[in-house]
Amino acid sequence: MINNIKTNIIFMGQPGAGKGTVASLLASKSNLIHVSTGNIFRKEIEKKTELGMKVQSIVTTGGYVPDEITNAIVKNALEELQSKNKYFILDGFPRTIAQAEYLKTLKEFKFIVVELEVDKSIILERLSGRRTCPQCGESYHIKFKPSKDNIKCDICSTELVQRQDDTEDRIAKRLDLYEEQTKPLLDYYSKLGELNVIDASQRPDLVADKVLKLIEKNDKI
Repeated sequence: MINNIKTNIIFMGQPGAGKGTVASLLASKSNLIHVSTGNIFRKEIEKKTELGMKVQSIVTTGGYVPDEITNAIVKNALEELQSKNKYFILDGFPRTIAQAEYLKTLKEFKFIVVELEVDKSIILERLSGRRTCPQCGESYHIKFKPSKDNIKCDICSTELVQRQDDTEDRIAKRLDLYEEQTKPLLDYYSKLGELNVIDASQRPDLVADKVLKLIEKNDKI
C-alpha cells in the first residue's frame, strides 16, 4: 500500500478504455480517491438536485452534459475531498479544453495527465458486453466476467440488465462525441508536454502499475 502519493491524476481516453477499472485498482493500492464524473452525476440524480435532474434529462438521450453543469458538480466534489486532505483520480473530467482550462484555475491541485489508448474494436466488445445487477449493483461482462448463468446475478439472483448507453448505437454516438469534443483535449495537453500515453489493451493491473511509476516520478519533481 502506497500512502504518501502527492500527485492527482487526470485520466483521458475513449469510453471503454478502462479508466474506471484502472482507477479503482490504483485507489486500492494507494491513498488516491477515485472521482468518477459518472458516479458524481448518479449521486446528484439520486438526490434529485436541480443539477442532477438536468444531467438525467441529457444522459438518457445519449447527449453531452454542458461544461457549466459538469464544472459545478466536479468542483463541489473536489472541494469535499480537499477538506479531507485526499489526492484524487479524475475519471471523465476534463473532456473539453474549456474544462481543462477551468481545472488549471484550481492552483492548489498538482496533476499528471494520462491517456489510456485502446483500439475501437476492443472498446465495442468491452462496453456492449457489460451487464449490471439493478438490485445490488454488482457488475458483470458476458465474456470477461460472466455470472454463473450469464442471466442472473450471482449475489442476489436478480436478472441482469444492459445499461441504456451500452447498446451499440449509443456506444457509436458516444465515440462520435468523444472524437468531436474531447479528442482535441489530447492535442492541448500534448502541446503543453503534459500528456502521458499508456497502452490500455493490456491487463488492467499492468496499466495501473505503469501509472504508479509515472506518479512516483512526478512526486520527486
